[in-house]
Amino acid sequence: MKITQGKINELLSESGCEHNQHKQSEKKNKSCTQQAQPGAAQGGCAFDGAMIALVPITDAAHLVHGPIACAGNSWGSRGSLSSGPMLYKTGFTTDLTENDVIFGGEKKLYKAIAEIHKRYNPAAIFVYATCVTALIGDDMDAVCKTAAEKLGTPVIPVIAPGFIGSKNLGNRFGGEALLEYVVGTAEP
Repeated sequence: MKITQGKINELLSESGCEHNQHKQSEKKNKSCTQQAQPGAAQGGCAFDGAMIALVPITDAAHLVHGPIACAGNSWGSRGSLSSGPMLYKTGFTTDLTENDVIFGGEKKLYKAIAEIHKRYNPAAIFVYATCVTALIGDDMDAVCKTAAEKLGTPVIPVIAPGFIGSKNLGNRFGGEALLEYVVGTAEP
């Protein structure tokens, strides 16, 4: 899923928001459409929001494509009411280093996806973009598509790097990933 300003604006539009239902456009609550400001403490980023939305899918592996700190900051802070698979409790990361930032992390990402598939055989693998991977331009869509074709397991890119907005926007991008790559792709 490509991130465009139009897509961000579409996801930020909250016509059903209780603050906005009875107000004209110039009086609508700005907090409902507020863009994130780099460095501002907003209570979470889009990456964190996407993880909150998707990590409760317990039979899937969740791989963070970025530096280890991105995975460590929020992993395990959310639970699920599953009495079944517990794979979601295992944190996976590509642990990008300075060399990966310079030369790209796509090969490392593919190797991580293949290793997770080999060791855990999950029903699906969600791969989360971080600020670093978005800034260096790794083509996660292409890597995930290639991995899914070769491994025979759905590999879903979740393109919600932290700098694109708030945790709320990340929740929406997580939902968009489900709609684009999961819903309607196979019989239940």
